[in-house]
Amino acid sequence: MLISIVYSCNYPCRRFQGAIANCLLNLYGLFANAPLQEILWMMETGDNLTVREVMSIPISKIGERFASLRIADPAAEGAVLRSVQKYGQLTPVVICRIAPGQQELLDGFKRLRAARQLGYGELIARTLEVSLRSCKAAMLQLNRVGRAISGMEEALVVHSLCHEDGLSQGEIAVLLGRHKSWVCRRLSLIERLSDEAQESIRLGLLSASLGAELARLQRCNQDRLLAAIRKHRLTWRETRKVIVAFENSPRWEHEGILLNPRGAVLAPEGVMVDPQDQKGLSFNAKRIQQRLVLLEHMCLSVAGDVSCTVLGQFETDEERILRGHCARVLSSLVAAEKELRKAADASE
Repeated sequence: MLISIVYSCNYPCRRFQGAIANCLLNLYGLFANAPLQEILWMMETGDNLTVREVMSIPISKIGERFASLRIADPAAEGAVLRSVQKYGQLTPVVICRIAPGQQELLDGFKRLRAARQLGYGELIARTLEVSLRSCKAAMLQLNRVGRAISGMEEALVVHSLCHEDGLSQGEIAVLLGRHKSWVCRRLSLIERLSDEAQESIRLGLLSASLGAELARLQRCNQDRLLAAIRKHRLTWRETRKVIVAFENSPRWEHEGILLNPRGAVLAPEGVMVDPQDQKGLSFNAKRIQQRLVLLEHMCLSVAGDVSCTVLGQFETDEERILRGHCARVLSSLVAAEKELRKAADASE
């Protein structure tokens, strides 16, 4: 019925009508397209899964208790505001009724904020009647097709299901239709971050990509580096370079890197050789020495990473790619070992 109404309206072009119709169909088919395991799990736990027709709901009655599971994006907020101002509300928001008179927003936070700024009194919404934990699962399902939710936001939802709803990793995997290893990786992503970093990401003060880089460091070092990032206005690439320098430097050099991160950003790539070891060497000899030191450093670094990593924790395609790279590197190392052994033996 909704789709016929869309096509009966006098829109400027047929393609625009089709786009709106597809959006409505995707929203209406939310749980029809959900993983079978998720639907069965809802039935087993007694969830009363009801999808109601689209209706108008006063904005004042729409709650935002799940807003903390989405990351603020000022640029995207501005784009949605301009769109709503120019075209109005094109697609319904999705809300859940978790208790009589209690309606919480699941999808459409940017549209809701834009509507408030523009003085809207109500919004077109589709209502789901499911349990609290299923609401959180629906947030991921609603954004899965268009990839409108980031890995960090997925981590926030998984973390909430685990620590607020008390679900095990296996139960979360079944609920979301994902492998348990995926759940484990998402939990690890958010739990490795300090509380300040997590809050900065939620508020949009720190990008999710920067958060993923920060998670590589120990929590005790993250807040200090976060302060350095803000003070020196480091970009993602610059931050990544500082973190690499931090990881590859001895502990006694960490203080200097935190005080002067620009020094790590401007430093040349590779590992520097002690100037005392380069005295009396020609340009070509210095170049070869630099590469040998870099090779030694990288071999030790890769050996440490691989020894502490179980490749089976990754997705099937990721594991296949990594194992292929391991095989190619091994063949290169064999060739390098042959030449290095010849050079070393010649001096004896």
